[in-house]
Amino acid sequence: MSEQPTIRPFVVSDRSAVRQIACDTADCGRPVERFFPDREIFADLLTRYYTDFEPESSWVGVDGLQVVGYLNGCMDSHRHERVMRRRIGPALLLRALRRGVFLRPAAIRFMALNISLWISRGRSEPVDYAEFPAHLHVNLRPGFRGHGLGRMLVETFVSHARSRKVRGIHASVREDNEKARAFFERLGFVELGRNPVVRLERGAALCGVVYGMRLGV
Repeated sequence: MSEQPTIRPFVVSDRSAVRQIACDTADCGRPVERFFPDREIFADLLTRYYTDFEPESSWVGVDGLQVVGYLNGCMDSHRHERVMRRRIGPALLLRALRRGVFLRPAAIRFMALNISLWISRGRSEPVDYAEFPAHLHVNLRPGFRGHGLGRMLVETFVSHARSRKVRGIHASVREDNEKARAFFERLGFVELGRNPVVRLERGAALCGVVYGMRLGV
């Protein structure tokens, strides 16, 4: 690490760095390959909406010239769902078929573990988008955590959301990610609920803890 990392708005040339960090830290700070074999497909699923459809709500943390973290954000979660369902999802499925993702043993195992969970999630209680319409994902490279960069990214996003007159924001982290949960709680987020999000082994699924913050606008 050089001097104190800084943050700036996301630009198109940051796209590959954001995708790499997302994949490098996908499993509570560990690489996506621990549970899914195709980085390109995973990066599309996790980041494409933010980098390609709403880049104005994203920021990056930089150390010198290196991107070492990012915050991907969305002001309207209903819009995010529409774009994922109508634009990104179909294209992602076609791309995965062309890349042979569904023929790889690791992908077959992952889908077998989670297909029933994905179906049942359609009946899960959603976040109240009227109260918490905006959401965020924040990720840092391991060597850059604990130095205030994550806080700076979230505070910048909160200011952006307030300037757009957004009533509240939410974020979800895995229940076993204790450091991430403590991070959001220190920033004033409160737990809104929990939903099963992924099954990495046979047995009970891991839950996502949904945190929210009202912005008072």
